[in-house]
Amino acid sequence: MPLKPALLLKQIAAQTSLESLEAYLKSLRNTAQVRRTLLDELAKVVEYDNADEWAAAVRICEALAIVGWGDRERVDAISRFNGDCWETYFVNGSDEYRFRFGGWTKRKAGWVLVNPEYYASPDFPDVPSKSWEEFARCKFPAVKCPKLLSQRNCQKQMPFVMGVCGDFGPVSQCVESLQRELVAQLMRSMRPAEYGDALEHFYFELHCPYPGATRSYGLKIGAWNAKQRAFYCDLFFDDDFAGLTRARQQAYFIDNLNAAIDALESKFKQRRIDYDIGRFRADVSSALQAWQRAGARKKRTRGT
Repeated sequence: MPLKPALLLKQIAAQTSLESLEAYLKSLRNTAQVRRTLLDELAKVVEYDNADEWAAAVRICEALAIVGWGDRERVDAISRFNGDCWETYFVNGSDEYRFRFGGWTKRKAGWVLVNPEYYASPDFPDVPSKSWEEFARCKFPAVKCPKLLSQRNCQKQMPFVMGVCGDFGPVSQCVESLQRELVAQLMRSMRPAEYGDALEHFYFELHCPYPGATRSYGLKIGAWNAKQRAFYCDLFFDDDFAGLTRARQQAYFIDNLNAAIDALESKFKQRRIDYDIGRFRADVSSALQAWQRAGARKKRTRGT
């Protein structure tokens, strides 16, 4: 008997737990057909216009995480508060955005999407990325609902989030280049599924000097937010950073990143938080060593 998409989505939305969702999906038996239907329905809501369509996308991604994505790239559907507003987005296992990324405002009539963006996916190569400016004049419908859903069975991501704040000067360009290299090494070395559930994001914000900015130097240890499972630190760079040797530039990153991890470990010990900080630190150390070796090879190559 053909699987009716509307009935499948209704039944998926009705499941109150991941356990009941898994039991329901297993009862359907024809996993390949279920997967095809789910992928077809997801394609209809990856550019969601309202909170109901976003909720459908979340539940479909939860179901696909159980039955498998086949030859498609797995993405998770995440809702989070960024400190100013709520955001919803799809993210793959390498912490890269896919499809629609939306900000939201809550009005009397309900949740309203604001200035979304679109990130291209390899599964839909004919659909290019689009900036928020292309949607700036769009008016999206409000939906009355208590909250924006977020996927409950996400794949764990590499925890470090390193943003760069600054202008387009030599320090910012230098820091951005080093940041890209370091994040790539961390992506290869870290095993987030093996450390525990206490930490989801380790925000390590990189601040470069620019005209009019308040000047600070060195590492600023921030807060541990247990509810968001997030730790915040800021690293500041001075005007002379771009003129340092590569070895000294890397050493500045490494020394301060290790100091930030020390602070996190101390906070976890004080609060008796269960997290394998030893394994976490070992994987970070492996990434840092690989990064230093790659830097040394670059230096030798330039010198020949």
